[in-house]
Amino acid sequence: MATIAKQPNGKFKAIIKSKGRVLKTKTFTRKTDARAWAKRIESDRESMIALGCHGASMTLRELADEYIDQWVGKDQAQPARAHWWVDRLGSRKLIDIDPADIRSALNDYAAGKAMRGDGIDPMTMRPRLKTTTRPRAAGTVNRMRATLSALFRYAEKQGYVITNPVKRVASLSESNKRVRWLSEEERKVLLVACKASSWSRLHLLVLMALMTGARLGELLKLRWSDIDFKDRTALCRDTKNGDDRVLTLPEPAMVELSRFREIGDGLIFPSEKKPHQPYEFRKLWNAALIQAGIDNFRFHDLRHSAASYLVMNGATLHETAEVLGHRSIETTRRYAHLSKDHKKQLTDRILGSLSGFD
Repeated sequence: MATIAKQPNGKFKAIIKSKGRVLKTKTFTRKTDARAWAKRIESDRESMIALGCHGASMTLRELADEYIDQWVGKDQAQPARAHWWVDRLGSRKLIDIDPADIRSALNDYAAGKAMRGDGIDPMTMRPRLKTTTRPRAAGTVNRMRATLSALFRYAEKQGYVITNPVKRVASLSESNKRVRWLSEEERKVLLVACKASSWSRLHLLVLMALMTGARLGELLKLRWSDIDFKDRTALCRDTKNGDDRVLTLPEPAMVELSRFREIGDGLIFPSEKKPHQPYEFRKLWNAALIQAGIDNFRFHDLRHSAASYLVMNGATLHETAEVLGHRSIETTRRYAHLSKDHKKQLTDRILGSLSGFD
Protein backbone atom coordinates (compact mmCIF):
# COMPACT_ATOMS: atom_id res chain seq x y z
CA MET A 1 0.00 0.00 0.00
CA ALA A 2 1.45 3.38 -1.04
CA THR A 3 0.90 6.71 0.63
CA ILE A 4 2.17 10.16 -0.33
CA ALA A 5 3.13 12.43 2.57
CA LYS A 6 3.91 16.12 2.17
CA GLN A 7 7.07 17.11 4.05
CA PRO A 8 7.69 20.35 6.00
CA ASN A 9 10.11 21.46 3.28
CA GLY A 10 7.37 21.23 0.66
CA LYS A 11 8.58 17.99 -0.91
CA PHE A 12 6.59 14.76 -1.17
CA LYS A 13 7.60 11.41 0.29
CA ALA A 14 6.24 8.24 -1.28
CA ILE A 15 5.94 5.42 1.27
CA ILE A 16 5.44 1.77 0.30
CA LYS A 17 4.07 -0.45 3.08
CA SER A 18 3.20 -4.11 3.41
CA LYS A 19 1.32 -5.48 6.42
CA GLY A 20 2.03 -2.26 8.29
CA ARG A 21 5.81 -2.43 7.67
CA VAL A 22 7.57 0.28 5.67
CA LEU A 23 9.34 -1.33 2.71
CA LYS A 24 10.53 1.69 0.76
CA THR A 25 10.46 5.44 0.80
CA LYS A 26 11.58 8.04 -1.69
CA THR A 27 11.24 11.82 -1.69
CA PHE A 28 10.27 13.91 -4.73
CA THR A 29 9.86 17.58 -5.51
CA ARG A 30 6.57 16.98 -7.30
CA LYS A 31 3.62 14.97 -6.03
CA THR A 32 2.96 13.53 -9.50
CA ASP A 33 6.49 12.06 -9.59
CA ALA A 34 5.97 10.52 -6.15
CA ARG A 35 2.71 8.92 -7.28
CA ALA A 36 4.27 7.59 -10.51
CA TRP A 37 7.17 6.02 -8.62
CA ALA A 38 4.87 4.41 -6.06
CA LYS A 39 2.61 3.08 -8.82
CA ARG A 40 5.54 1.49 -10.65
CA ILE A 41 6.87 -0.17 -7.49
CA GLU A 42 3.46 -1.56 -6.58
CA SER A 43 2.90 -2.72 -10.16
CA ASP A 44 6.15 -4.69 -10.08
CA ARG A 45 5.13 -6.33 -6.81
CA GLU A 46 1.65 -7.14 -8.02
CA SER A 47 3.00 -8.58 -11.28
CA MET A 48 5.36 -10.91 -9.48
CA ILE A 49 2.73 -12.04 -7.02
CA ALA A 50 0.17 -12.53 -9.79
CA LEU A 51 2.64 -14.66 -11.77
CA GLY A 52 3.37 -16.74 -8.72
CA CYS A 53 7.06 -15.85 -8.73
CA HIS A 54 8.95 -17.37 -5.84
CA GLY A 55 10.83 -14.09 -5.57
CA ALA A 56 7.70 -12.45 -4.22
CA SER A 57 8.68 -13.85 -0.82
CA MET A 58 12.33 -14.86 -1.33
CA THR A 59 15.04 -12.83 0.41
CA LEU A 60 18.41 -11.95 -1.07
CA ARG A 61 20.06 -14.11 1.60
CA GLU A 62 18.08 -17.15 0.45
CA LEU A 63 18.96 -16.41 -3.17
CA ALA A 64 22.66 -15.96 -2.37
CA ASP A 65 22.81 -19.24 -0.45
CA GLU A 66 21.25 -21.11 -3.36
CA TYR A 67 23.45 -19.33 -5.92
CA ILE A 68 26.70 -20.07 -4.06
CA ASP A 69 25.75 -23.73 -3.57
CA GLN A 70 25.49 -24.26 -7.33
CA TRP A 71 28.26 -21.85 -8.39
CA VAL A 72 31.27 -23.48 -10.08
CA GLY A 73 33.15 -20.43 -11.37
CA LYS A 74 36.87 -19.75 -10.95
CA ASP A 75 36.73 -16.26 -9.43
CA GLN A 76 37.50 -17.02 -5.80
CA ALA A 77 36.26 -13.58 -4.74
CA GLN A 78 32.74 -14.14 -6.10
CA PRO A 79 31.33 -15.84 -2.96
CA ALA A 80 32.86 -13.13 -0.78
CA ARG A 81 31.24 -10.43 -2.90
CA ALA A 82 27.90 -12.25 -2.70
CA HIS A 83 28.21 -12.32 1.10
CA TRP A 84 28.88 -8.57 1.08
CA TRP A 85 25.51 -8.06 -0.60
CA VAL A 86 23.90 -10.39 1.95
CA ASP A 87 25.32 -8.27 4.77
CA ARG A 88 23.92 -5.17 3.09
CA LEU A 89 20.53 -6.32 1.74
CA GLY A 90 20.20 -9.94 2.84
CA SER A 91 16.95 -9.56 4.79
CA ARG A 92 15.22 -7.73 1.93
CA LYS A 93 12.87 -9.58 -0.37
CA LEU A 94 13.98 -9.66 -4.00
CA ILE A 95 10.79 -7.89 -4.95
CA ASP A 96 11.71 -4.94 -2.73
CA ILE A 97 15.23 -4.32 -4.04
CA ASP A 98 15.28 -1.52 -6.59
CA PRO A 99 17.99 0.50 -8.41
CA ALA A 100 18.01 3.18 -5.70
CA ASP A 101 18.92 0.56 -3.07
CA ILE A 102 21.67 -0.80 -5.29
CA ARG A 103 23.14 2.63 -6.08
CA SER A 104 23.18 3.52 -2.39
CA ALA A 105 25.00 0.30 -1.50
CA LEU A 106 27.53 0.72 -4.30
CA ASN A 107 28.18 4.33 -3.31
CA ASP A 108 28.98 3.19 0.22
CA TYR A 109 31.21 0.45 -1.13
CA ALA A 110 33.05 2.88 -3.41
CA ALA A 111 33.78 5.11 -0.42
CA GLY A 112 35.73 2.29 1.26
CA LYS A 113 39.42 1.45 0.97
CA ALA A 114 40.98 -0.89 -1.56
CA MET A 115 42.29 -4.31 -0.62
CA ARG A 116 45.49 -5.91 -1.85
CA GLY A 117 46.83 -9.42 -1.94
CA ASP A 118 48.74 -10.63 1.10
CA GLY A 119 49.88 -14.06 0.06
CA ILE A 120 48.02 -17.38 -0.01
CA ASP A 121 46.11 -18.75 2.95
CA PRO A 122 47.69 -22.20 3.46
CA MET A 123 44.49 -23.63 4.90
CA THR A 124 42.10 -22.59 2.11
CA MET A 125 44.67 -22.05 -0.68
CA ARG A 126 42.88 -18.79 -1.39
CA PRO A 127 44.43 -15.32 -1.56
CA ARG A 128 44.61 -13.35 1.69
CA LEU A 129 43.60 -9.68 1.58
CA LYS A 130 44.83 -6.63 3.47
CA THR A 131 43.23 -3.17 3.64
CA THR A 132 45.24 -0.36 2.04
CA THR A 133 44.99 3.43 2.26
CA ARG A 134 43.92 3.72 -1.39
CA PRO A 135 40.29 4.32 -2.44
CA ARG A 136 38.53 1.53 -4.27
CA ALA A 137 38.94 1.66 -8.05
CA ALA A 138 35.98 1.92 -10.40
CA GLY A 139 36.71 -1.57 -11.69
CA THR A 140 36.46 -3.00 -8.18
CA VAL A 141 33.07 -1.34 -7.68
CA ASN A 142 31.91 -2.63 -11.06
CA ARG A 143 32.83 -6.18 -10.08
CA MET A 144 30.70 -5.83 -6.95
CA ARG A 145 27.85 -4.62 -9.15
CA ALA A 146 28.40 -7.54 -11.53
CA THR A 147 28.09 -10.03 -8.67
CA LEU A 148 24.65 -8.76 -7.69
CA SER A 149 23.65 -8.79 -11.35
CA ALA A 150 24.78 -12.43 -11.55
CA LEU A 151 22.57 -13.24 -8.56
CA PHE A 152 19.55 -11.68 -10.22
CA ARG A 153 20.32 -13.31 -13.59
CA TYR A 154 20.30 -16.64 -11.80
CA ALA A 155 17.00 -15.68 -10.15
CA GLU A 156 15.55 -14.84 -13.58
CA LYS A 157 16.59 -18.22 -14.99
CA GLN A 158 14.98 -19.98 -12.04
CA GLY A 159 11.76 -17.98 -12.45
CA TYR A 160 12.13 -16.29 -9.08
CA VAL A 161 11.93 -12.77 -10.56
CA ILE A 162 10.86 -11.26 -13.86
CA THR A 163 13.34 -8.38 -14.00
CA ASN A 164 16.93 -7.68 -13.01
CA PRO A 165 17.05 -4.30 -11.22
CA VAL A 166 20.84 -4.11 -11.60
CA LYS A 167 20.37 -3.46 -15.32
CA ARG A 168 19.04 -0.01 -14.40
CA VAL A 169 22.22 0.84 -12.48
CA ALA A 170 25.02 2.08 -14.73
CA SER A 171 28.57 0.82 -14.33
CA LEU A 172 31.24 3.32 -13.37
CA SER A 173 33.52 4.58 -16.10
CA GLU A 174 36.91 2.89 -15.85
CA SER A 175 40.11 4.60 -16.89
CA ASN A 176 42.64 2.73 -19.00
CA LYS A 177 43.84 -0.26 -17.09
CA ARG A 178 47.29 -0.10 -15.55
CA VAL A 179 50.14 -1.39 -17.69
CA ARG A 180 53.42 -1.30 -15.77
CA TRP A 181 56.34 -3.22 -17.20
CA LEU A 182 60.01 -3.52 -16.43
CA SER A 183 62.52 -1.54 -18.44
CA GLU A 184 65.59 -3.44 -19.62
CA GLU A 185 67.67 -2.03 -16.77
CA GLU A 186 64.95 -2.78 -14.17
CA ARG A 187 64.64 -6.33 -15.44
CA LYS A 188 68.37 -6.95 -15.12
CA VAL A 189 68.72 -5.61 -11.59
CA LEU A 190 65.56 -7.38 -10.40
CA LEU A 191 66.76 -10.75 -11.66
CA VAL A 192 70.10 -10.19 -9.95
CA ALA A 193 68.31 -9.35 -6.68
CA CYS A 194 66.13 -12.46 -6.99
CA LYS A 195 69.20 -14.58 -7.65
CA ALA A 196 70.66 -13.34 -4.36
CA SER A 197 67.47 -14.13 -2.37
CA SER A 198 67.61 -16.57 0.55
CA TRP A 199 64.87 -18.54 -1.24
CA SER A 200 66.71 -20.30 -4.02
CA ARG A 201 63.65 -20.56 -6.29
CA LEU A 202 62.62 -16.89 -6.34
CA HIS A 203 64.76 -16.32 -9.42
CA LEU A 204 63.09 -19.28 -11.14
CA LEU A 205 59.59 -18.07 -10.26
CA VAL A 206 60.25 -14.54 -11.56
CA LEU A 207 62.02 -15.81 -14.68
CA MET A 208 59.11 -18.11 -15.54
CA ALA A 209 56.60 -15.29 -14.99
CA LEU A 210 58.56 -13.03 -17.34
CA MET A 211 59.12 -15.68 -19.99
CA THR A 212 55.62 -17.21 -20.06
CA GLY A 213 53.28 -14.39 -19.03
CA ALA A 214 51.58 -16.88 -16.69
CA ARG A 215 49.49 -15.80 -13.72
CA LEU A 216 50.98 -16.27 -10.27
CA GLY A 217 48.29 -18.78 -9.32
CA GLU A 218 49.09 -20.85 -12.41
CA LEU A 219 52.80 -20.94 -11.59
CA LEU A 220 52.33 -21.80 -7.92
CA LYS A 221 50.09 -24.75 -8.83
CA LEU A 222 52.60 -26.23 -11.29
CA ARG A 223 53.92 -29.70 -10.49
CA TRP A 224 56.95 -31.48 -11.88
CA SER A 225 54.63 -33.91 -13.64
CA ASP A 226 53.21 -30.93 -15.58
CA ILE A 227 56.59 -30.17 -17.19
CA ASP A 228 57.57 -31.74 -20.51
CA PHE A 229 61.33 -31.19 -20.66
CA LYS A 230 61.54 -32.57 -24.19
CA ASP A 231 58.91 -30.26 -25.70
CA ARG A 232 59.74 -27.36 -23.33
CA THR A 233 56.14 -26.98 -22.18
CA ALA A 234 54.21 -26.74 -18.93
CA LEU A 235 50.58 -27.74 -18.50
CA CYS A 236 48.52 -25.33 -16.40
CA ARG A 237 45.47 -27.14 -15.11
CA ASP A 238 42.14 -25.59 -14.20
CA THR A 239 43.14 -21.98 -14.91
CA LYS A 240 41.25 -18.79 -14.07
CA ASN A 241 39.23 -19.15 -17.28
CA GLY A 242 38.29 -22.71 -16.37
CA ASP A 243 40.42 -24.37 -19.07
CA ASP A 244 43.74 -26.14 -19.13
CA ARG A 245 46.40 -24.33 -21.14
CA VAL A 246 49.96 -25.02 -22.20
CA LEU A 247 52.86 -22.67 -21.49
CA THR A 248 55.84 -22.74 -23.82
CA LEU A 249 59.12 -22.38 -21.94
CA PRO A 250 62.08 -20.55 -23.51
CA GLU A 251 65.50 -22.14 -23.11
CA PRO A 252 66.69 -19.94 -20.17
CA ALA A 253 63.62 -20.95 -18.17
CA MET A 254 64.28 -24.63 -18.94
CA VAL A 255 67.91 -24.32 -17.85
CA GLU A 256 66.85 -22.80 -14.53
CA LEU A 257 64.10 -25.42 -14.08
CA SER A 258 66.61 -28.20 -14.65
CA ARG A 259 68.62 -27.04 -11.63
CA PHE A 260 65.75 -28.10 -9.35
CA ARG A 261 64.31 -30.97 -11.37
CA GLU A 262 62.56 -33.68 -9.38
CA ILE A 263 60.79 -36.93 -10.18
CA GLY A 264 57.12 -37.22 -9.23
CA ASP A 265 54.22 -34.83 -8.97
CA GLY A 266 55.41 -32.53 -6.19
CA LEU A 267 54.95 -28.77 -6.45
CA ILE A 268 57.72 -26.88 -8.21
CA PHE A 269 57.48 -24.09 -5.62
CA PRO A 270 56.66 -25.96 -2.39
CA SER A 271 56.66 -24.71 1.16
CA GLU A 272 59.64 -26.06 3.07
CA LYS A 273 57.56 -27.15 6.06
CA LYS A 274 54.40 -28.17 4.16
CA PRO A 275 55.47 -29.40 0.70
CA HIS A 276 51.86 -29.85 -0.45
CA GLN A 277 51.36 -26.07 -0.17
CA PRO A 278 53.00 -23.28 -2.22
CA TYR A 279 55.92 -21.38 -0.74
CA GLU A 280 54.98 -18.07 0.94
CA PHE A 281 57.41 -15.79 -0.88
CA ARG A 282 55.91 -12.31 -0.55
CA LYS A 283 58.37 -10.92 2.00
CA LEU A 284 61.32 -12.11 -0.06
CA TRP A 285 59.75 -10.70 -3.23
CA ASN A 286 59.29 -7.31 -1.59
CA ALA A 287 62.86 -7.45 -0.30
CA ALA A 288 64.13 -8.11 -3.85
CA LEU A 289 62.17 -5.10 -5.16
CA ILE A 290 63.71 -2.88 -2.48
CA GLN A 291 67.19 -4.19 -3.20
CA ALA A 292 66.69 -3.56 -6.93
CA GLY A 293 65.32 -0.06 -6.26
CA ILE A 294 62.08 -0.75 -8.14
CA ASP A 295 58.96 1.17 -7.06
CA ASN A 296 55.28 0.84 -7.93
CA PHE A 297 55.57 -2.75 -9.10
CA ARG A 298 53.46 -5.82 -8.31
CA PHE A 299 54.15 -9.46 -9.08
CA HIS A 300 51.26 -9.40 -11.56
CA ASP A 301 53.16 -6.70 -13.47
CA LEU A 302 55.59 -9.41 -14.59
CA ARG A 303 52.68 -10.69 -16.69
CA HIS A 304 52.20 -7.16 -18.08
CA SER A 305 55.91 -7.04 -18.78
CA ALA A 306 55.80 -10.28 -20.80
CA ALA A 307 52.84 -8.99 -22.83
CA SER A 308 54.51 -5.62 -23.42
CA TYR A 309 57.75 -7.24 -24.62
CA LEU A 310 55.78 -9.40 -27.05
CA VAL A 311 53.85 -6.49 -28.55
CA MET A 312 56.82 -4.14 -28.71
CA ASN A 313 58.78 -6.79 -30.59
CA GLY A 314 56.18 -7.39 -33.27
CA ALA A 315 53.71 -9.94 -31.88
CA THR A 316 50.13 -9.27 -32.91
CA LEU A 317 47.44 -8.76 -30.30
CA HIS A 318 45.97 -12.16 -31.24
CA GLU A 319 49.36 -13.83 -30.74
CA THR A 320 49.84 -12.04 -27.43
CA ALA A 321 46.35 -13.05 -26.28
CA GLU A 322 47.15 -16.68 -27.11
CA VAL A 323 50.35 -16.59 -25.05
CA LEU A 324 48.64 -14.94 -22.07
CA GLY A 325 45.53 -17.11 -22.23
CA HIS A 326 43.09 -14.23 -22.74
CA ARG A 327 39.68 -15.40 -23.87
CA SER A 328 38.79 -11.98 -25.28
CA ILE A 329 41.04 -9.86 -27.48
CA GLU A 330 39.53 -6.83 -25.74
CA THR A 331 41.56 -7.70 -22.65
CA THR A 332 44.74 -7.56 -24.73
CA ARG A 333 43.95 -4.21 -26.35
CA ARG A 334 45.47 -2.37 -23.39
CA TYR A 335 48.84 -3.13 -25.03
CA ALA A 336 47.86 -1.89 -28.50
CA HIS A 337 49.59 1.49 -28.13
CA LEU A 338 52.92 -0.28 -27.64
CA SER A 339 52.87 -1.68 -31.18
CA LYS A 340 53.06 1.67 -33.02
CA ASP A 341 56.69 1.29 -34.08
CA HIS A 342 56.04 -2.23 -35.36
CA LYS A 343 53.03 -1.00 -37.33
CA LYS A 344 55.09 1.84 -38.81
CA GLN A 345 57.78 -0.58 -39.98
CA LEU A 346 55.14 -2.94 -41.36
CA THR A 347 53.32 -0.28 -43.39
CA ASP A 348 56.61 1.24 -44.62
CA ARG A 349 57.82 -2.15 -45.80
CA ILE A 350 54.62 -3.43 -47.41
CA LEU A 351 52.50 -0.41 -48.28
CA GLY A 352 55.13 2.29 -48.63
CA SER A 353 56.12 1.12 -52.11
CA LEU A 354 52.63 1.49 -53.58
CA SER A 355 52.88 5.16 -54.53
CA GLY A 356 54.06 4.43 -58.06
CA PHE A 357 57.03 6.78 -57.78
CA ASP A 358 59.71 4.12 -57.19
